[in-house]
Amino acid sequence: MASYLIGYTIIGVIIAFVVFSILVKKRVLFGETVGVQKIFAHPLLHYSLRRIGSSLISIALAIIVTFFLVRLAYPVSRVCATFFNNPKSPMVNELLCNNWKEEMGFSGPLIKQLVTFFYNILPFPKTLCRTSIGTDSAGGIATTIFDCHTSVINFGTIYNLPGFPDGGYVVDYIFPRMWVSFRINIISIVVELGLGYPFGILMARYQNGIFDKVGKTYIMTIDAIPGIAYYYIWMAILCGLFALPRSYDAENFLSWLPVILTTGFTGMSGIGLWVRRYMVDEFNADYVKFARSKGLTEGRIMKIHILRNAVVPLVRTFPSAVIGALFGSYYLENIYGIPGIGRAIIVANNTYNASLLIAVILISALLSVLSYLLGDIVTAMVDPRISFGN
Repeated sequence: MASYLIGYTIIGVIIAFVVFSILVKKRVLFGETVGVQKIFAHPLLHYSLRRIGSSLISIALAIIVTFFLVRLAYPVSRVCATFFNNPKSPMVNELLCNNWKEEMGFSGPLIKQLVTFFYNILPFPKTLCRTSIGTDSAGGIATTIFDCHTSVINFGTIYNLPGFPDGGYVVDYIFPRMWVSFRINIISIVVELGLGYPFGILMARYQNGIFDKVGKTYIMTIDAIPGIAYYYIWMAILCGLFALPRSYDAENFLSWLPVILTTGFTGMSGIGLWVRRYMVDEFNADYVKFARSKGLTEGRIMKIHILRNAVVPLVRTFPSAVIGALFGSYYLENIYGIPGIGRAIIVANNTYNASLLIAVILISALLSVLSYLLGDIVTAMVDPRISFGN
């Protein structure tokens, strides 16, 4: 009961905040109160609310498309034949199949299924229970409800997956793996940025010099080599030459380094390329030429003018990089045996776990929309050239 109260209170507060902000913006409430207008009628706040509204429409369309694609790709008969195929208990198989359809919202008319699908993934508190169906000591059918807990989002159940031989909930499978991927990838992002920005700055600072030519050669080499081959090259260097562990161990940080360094050295090339491109454009800008004519040193021009302006287009990539860290690389996680989320789509498809596939797709779509939104908001905050209108 407490979970329902907290959940619906949070949803109510969010709705009340949005409605209050709109009314203040339209001066229906606190029209002459400068302090309230300054906060709740701020252009950036209402720009963010409009973007969130349009994002919700995009997410709803993604949900509808995913719903119909999954229905086409995973017919109920095929899933039931895969999971519930005990030749000695055809009646139990049928009951298990019907129970699975109820749990997944696959029963009833298609419109009802779509409504149920939306309800399950909308952030409303709901109690989830699994049902066990089998035979009792007398040979009859026994139904047991177990494993009940309250959840905000219901992505359904999973079957026949490593670590879940008796089934379970998608949320229990997916979120721990997202955390594994995140804590490795967030360190990789720090390495990418820590190497990529100085790399691009030095290439731009010494344009057409030795460092610039070597850097461009490195970038072109990475682009030319297929990703999977590039990963195995780094595996040979890091694990063979430097004797780093070849298999992931959550308790051994050294086993994280091959993935972190491979991702970092790969990502730094893209970051360096864009940093160089923006900085070269700034070097040739009129205001930089004017600063040179005033006698400012190259170091001061670099620090005050070029870096400050060149970094603005790249700031929008920070939110997407951090959010993207929740999803790992399928190839790297497969190579080093990391139990992350990168392999979830392949695993879901190979084992006919439609609910897991839906969850990964929808979470990916949600995080993508969120990263673009946050990128726009951060850019608007740091770029003084951006103004808001009605």
